[in-house]
Amino acid sequence: MAFRKEAILFWMPQSCGFSPFAWREDDAPVASELDLGLLVRMMQTAERGKIHGAFFADGVAVGFGPAAASAEALSRTAKGSRFEPLTLLSALSASTRHIGLLGTLSTTVYEPYNVARMFGSLDHISGGRAGWNVVTTAHPKASLNFGVEELMNHAERYERGQEFVEIVTGLWDSWEDDAFLRDAEAGLYFDPAKLHALNYRGKHLSCAGPLNMARPPQGYPLIAQAGASKTGSDFAARNADVIYSMHADMEQARDFLGDIKERAAAHGRDPDHVKVLPGLTVLVGRSQAHADEKLARLRELVDPIAGMEQLEGYMGVDLSAYPLDGPVPDIPETANGARTIQRYYLDRAKRDNLTLRQLMQLLSCQGVTPMTATGIADRIQEWMEAGAADGFNITFGDVDQSLNIFVEDVVPELQRRGLFQTEYRGRTLRENLGLPRPRNRLGVAA
Repeated sequence: MAFRKEAILFWMPQSCGFSPFAWREDDAPVASELDLGLLVRMMQTAERGKIHGAFFADGVAVGFGPAAASAEALSRTAKGSRFEPLTLLSALSASTRHIGLLGTLSTTVYEPYNVARMFGSLDHISGGRAGWNVVTTAHPKASLNFGVEELMNHAERYERGQEFVEIVTGLWDSWEDDAFLRDAEAGLYFDPAKLHALNYRGKHLSCAGPLNMARPPQGYPLIAQAGASKTGSDFAARNADVIYSMHADMEQARDFLGDIKERAAAHGRDPDHVKVLPGLTVLVGRSQAHADEKLARLRELVDPIAGMEQLEGYMGVDLSAYPLDGPVPDIPETANGARTIQRYYLDRAKRDNLTLRQLMQLLSCQGVTPMTATGIADRIQEWMEAGAADGFNITFGDVDQSLNIFVEDVVPELQRRGLFQTEYRGRTLRENLGLPRPRNRLGVAA
């Protein structure tokens, strides 16, 4: 068999399923949305399948989507309550040994010293498996929860985000790798020449440093980001090791990947060290009929009140004047919303001639595609060989059934084709992804 590039596979866990309505399924094994035992079992299943990393999305306001949801709509979903990701990942690290642990924290509402310390701690606790999904918050209620009356505009959020990342990575460089001597005989615990203050001052943020923690095992915990706007793509190419993308079309995905690699090179980075993972949201069936039946059941559970509020939140416009079974209207790109997701679903609506109701169901089921193991393997192989992906970020529309079938059927098929690892390759998440450990920018050698 000719050599093929192996796919990187991340997985986005949800204790109640990714669809806001999956909790209503008859066979959903959900005690509550805060069922740690279920998440532990799911993580162990994913690790058995050699999945590279588990990526936990997050938000800092009650709701679903980028806009505020009414209590009536929210009460029909399982999206009103969730774990804080760093606390959860620390607990999950004790139940796993190899799988990467990625959590979302916002540069818009958090402070960089806290973020550097939390992810540094997780990296030490997990033995080098931590990853930070960097987001710039667009939810209108999020800022209010942190005492900020007005949400920053799109450009300002990315300006602050860039300063934020520079501070966090600088703080991770506070201590050189060999700073801690722990020489009891000499009475010297660390070499003071190898401790460095950051003294950063920018337009939006400042931080003195140093961080009160030894350098993380990975140097920097893995940095992940998603953004398809020009500003977001440049931010991701400049900073991220892994970039999530959302494209319904393989040609668009290939163009995006090429653009990201070019931008990374322009920032002085090795393009091979920037991995682009398109999203793939599926319901996995033992047969196509089984998968189709699962999706039909899931769509039947979509509540129209909550579904339309969710759609309006992502589209950034009031759609109540349009007939539910009429075509999706022309919607301008939002000036201050979740542009990546909006563009993805509008492209899907145009490509497939969807009605507003169908788009609502598509979004409520998060673009779920019913597929078999062979179909998923074919999709991954096609996109990988076309240069449209370095791997995929997998999401399952249901709670845990699709994950189990994926590990039992899809992973062996990918391995048989030489498209996926049969064992974890290293100790840390960076090693498992073939990424180098960043050098210390503040060290004497630098």
